[in-house]
Order: sequence, then structure tokens, then C-alpha cells
Amino acid sequence: MKESVIKTKKNPIDINDAISYVKLWQQKQPNNCKAFLIPAKDLIDTLEEMLVIKKEADGNYSLNNIEQSGIRAYMAIDPQETDGYGEKLVIVGTSIDCNGVHRDIVQGEKSPGCPNGEVDNLVSVLTGSGAYDLTTPCPNTCDRLSPFIY
Repeated sequence: MKESVIKTKKNPIDINDAISYVKLWQQKQPNNCKAFLIPAKDLIDTLEEMLVIKKEADGNYSLNNIEQSGIRAYMAIDPQETDGYGEKLVIVGTSIDCNGVHRDIVQGEKSPGCPNGEVDNLVSVLTGSGAYDLTTPCPNTCDRLSPFIY
């Protein structure tokens, strides 16, 4: 599958559009998870492993390679989990390679034809697999007062 060109989106999106999109998902997928809680600390840990942010000795963070970096979320199912129907988001860091493709920074990933091996270098410094299950599913951890819950 060839990666499509990433379009720049205006964020945040209009609240009415957001509510409409979420409502449509929940209407079409009534037995699926409604949402996932992703703790900020887990996102920071992911960005640190990707070398996008680095905690300095003074406690502040420095930023690196922001324009080339991203996070991809894969839909997944853990058959051992009952909360949220076992649905998960598996999150991986990405980096744009020499071909302009956001490559996953995960164990075993390579940047074919890239002489500088930027993604290969990031993969080589991973302290784990590079894949994270950072999410807590809704249901059962929903904000029942949210305008996004139907």
C-alpha cells in the first residue's frame, strides 16, 4: 500500500464537525469502543524514545526533528481483554524517510533505498519494540457527560 500525501489540517477542528464525526462512528459501530484515554505521560515517553523531545538536566525539554516526526495509531484487538470489547490503539512513532514516507519506528523497520538510514538509526536506539498500548478504552472509562457520548 502506497502512502498518500499528508494534507495539512486546521486544528483544532470545529466542535460541531467533531461531534458529527464521532456520532456517525458510534451510529455505524454501536458495538465498538467509543474512545480511548491516552495519558500525556505515555505520549511524552513515546516522543522521548523517538528522540523528538529530550529532558534536559534542568527539567526542561528540548525539541528535535519535529517536522519529520509523527505518531501513527493502529486499530487493534486484544482477545484477552473484555473492557471496551478488547479494542486498542497500538501507537508507534514515525519519521519521514528519504522517499517522503512516514516509516514506523519499530523493531525490524527499514528505510529502503535511503543512504543515510535516518529511520534505521532511530530503530537502532529503541529500548523496546517501539509499539505502545497506551490506551484505556471507553467503555468502561467514558466521560458520560461528554457531548461525544451517545
